[in-house]
Amino acid sequence: MTPTLLGRWQIRIFLLATVGLLISFLVALSIGGNYQVPLLALLYVLLFGLAWDVLYQVITSYRWDRDWPTCYQVAAGVIEGALVWALILTNKLPGIPEPPRFIVFLIQYGAIWLSIFLLTQGPLRIFWMNWRYQGGQWFVSRRVQTAENSYQQPVPAPQFVGGYTPVTPPQVLLTSNPERRQILGDRAGLQPLQPYTCACGFAFDRAAGNFCPRCGRLRMQQEVS
Repeated sequence: MTPTLLGRWQIRIFLLATVGLLISFLVALSIGGNYQVPLLALLYVLLFGLAWDVLYQVITSYRWDRDWPTCYQVAAGVIEGALVWALILTNKLPGIPEPPRFIVFLIQYGAIWLSIFLLTQGPLRIFWMNWRYQGGQWFVSRRVQTAENSYQQPVPAPQFVGGYTPVTPPQVLLTSNPERRQILGDRAGLQPLQPYTCACGFAFDRAAGNFCPRCGRLRMQQEVS
């Protein structure tokens, strides 16, 4: 999957608003029902993460696959968590006058990051396959879908040129029985071609080329000899 910036934002918002919110409530209950600090910490993780996604998108644009290896994802998660914790320690984030215990923040952030990492690596790719082929976007605008459909041109049917079709099905070319070749050729809409029987007993026509598909002998040399 080649993620887009909108795809990164949508998946981050969706998973933090569901999995992240649930884990934050559990952490708040474990510390005595103080919901303010865990929920605000989750909000700041989301806001700073949206800014990080812009930087990630710029960096991945220089990679050939435009994506992060797994080791890079782990390193990025550690850097994001360290930055948020450093900002909390400054006591300048609104709503968090005093930093919580480090172990509480570590459990909350670690559980959220690990849950999101496992979901994006497994279940989301299995049960929501379209998500993978839309750059990670859950919601695609109708304008984008219309633009994609406009590029889908109908494939014209093969035309007969000089008694031959541009592409002959392999099951016709690799069949040595002339009667079966005729039946398969009629089903495929092929015009009858004059078969050539190689010295090895394999029958083929000009559509198969000048070499016998079975033994590899050159047809022209056999005719001359």
